[in-house]
Order: sequence, then C-alpha cells, then structure tokens
Amino acid sequence: MSTIQNICVQYLAPSDEVLEDAKHGAHTHFELVTVTITDEDGISSTGYTSTGVKGGRTIEAMIHHDLIPF
Repeated sequence: MSTIQNICVQYLAPSDEVLEDAKHGAHTHFELVTVTITDEDGISSTGYTSTGVKGGRTIEAMIHHDLIPF
C-alpha cells in the first residue's frame, strides 16, 4: 500500500452566474470543494463535493480539521 504524501484541499467560491439543471432547477448559490491526494509514487486522484446552498467552507474546515489528521 502506498503512503499519502500530499493532500490539497480547494474551496471554489460561488460565482455570480446562476447554474441550472433539469433535476434541481436554478442554483443561485453554488460552492465546490475539491480534494487531491498524491501518494509516494506520484499518483494523484481528485474528488469533489458541491453545495446548492451555503456550507462549502464548513466542508472545507471538516476536511482540514477532522479528516486529514485522521
């Protein structure tokens, strides 16, 4: 099993543009949080989550303070 060498968390602030899809309708407040993990072999993978409302900074804080140390 490879050892994790780096974890990069990014919070992407909401834009002024309203995003819309067929299932959820209009998103007037959209936040995105990505996490990229790189192992000792240099292999990286990125995962993400998004909100249709506020709360992206809370997700980012939980990753930094709870998940990364774990």
